[in-house]
Amino acid sequence: MTYALRYSTLGVIIFALILAGLFMGPSNYGFKDAINGIFGSEDTVVNTIMWNIRIPRIAVSFVVGACLGLAGALIQLSSRSPLGDPNLFGIGGAAAIFLACSAAGLITTQEPLIFIGAIGFSIVVSIILVRLISERNLTPTRLAIMGIALGALTIAISTAVISHGSIFSIQVLGLVAGSFAYSNWTIFYYVLITFVICSTIALVLSRQFQPIILGDTLSKSLGVNPNRLRLFSMILAGILTAASVYGGGIIGFVGLISPHISRRLFGNVPVQLFIGSIITGGILTMLSDQFARLLFSPTELPVGMATTVIGAPLMMYLALRIR
Repeated sequence: MTYALRYSTLGVIIFALILAGLFMGPSNYGFKDAINGIFGSEDTVVNTIMWNIRIPRIAVSFVVGACLGLAGALIQLSSRSPLGDPNLFGIGGAAAIFLACSAAGLITTQEPLIFIGAIGFSIVVSIILVRLISERNLTPTRLAIMGIALGALTIAISTAVISHGSIFSIQVLGLVAGSFAYSNWTIFYYVLITFVICSTIALVLSRQFQPIILGDTLSKSLGVNPNRLRLFSMILAGILTAASVYGGGIIGFVGLISPHISRRLFGNVPVQLFIGSIITGGILTMLSDQFARLLFSPTELPVGMATTVIGAPLMMYLALRIR
């Protein structure tokens, strides 16, 4: 199967998920009403449902998944760990701490500063991981163990802050387990702009990642500073992860799964890996959101539950293969 055919197949899957997001759900209106709601100029109930609820939700879920997929690829390449995942390693949990403080009223500021603060917290954890990788020379397994411990710690702190603030349970679930129920165009623009900037930088730097796969010594001999590139890529991963948590809460395993699917489809060349991880991350998150939204409609499940069902067995399989 050629690359063009594979990309086309993924495009068809995305289109099918968009249709499911638009036309499937608990609302009682027909296909014709839905079309009129999308393309009509009248301010009707269906028009409001489409443009203020369903279309923003589809858009946010895809771009959040794209952020997670690219962040996972950056972490796995820079750390040479097949178990690299931004939320599993606590980067997303750091952003959740700041967002929980904001939701609990411990931090009161404007919306753009809340977004920037979440990014700042994630970058701190990213830098901690870089120091662990560079100075301790950790094996992939040891790095995964330390990353999981760091992730558990950040989730515990987030939960404690949420409990202290007496936040409604549905807000807790949305932040800790993932939800797109409150998606809107403002969230979409914040996440999209962040994704476009970070993905552009990652694609420009993609050629420098090839020597890192071969080891730090060879990278230095080829003129690539592995520590500097690792720091830069982990900061990018932190920014992308914070944007994803801001858009949909903590959604586990997308960053882990997407690069592995991409490698199967497009190989391990960094530029192909990045593009493939972006697309597969978006698809996995959209699929999980539709599954969570429709399985017990009108009751919604956490999006993170659906991704965990897929990701947990894969992580166990990868752990068994690591020597």
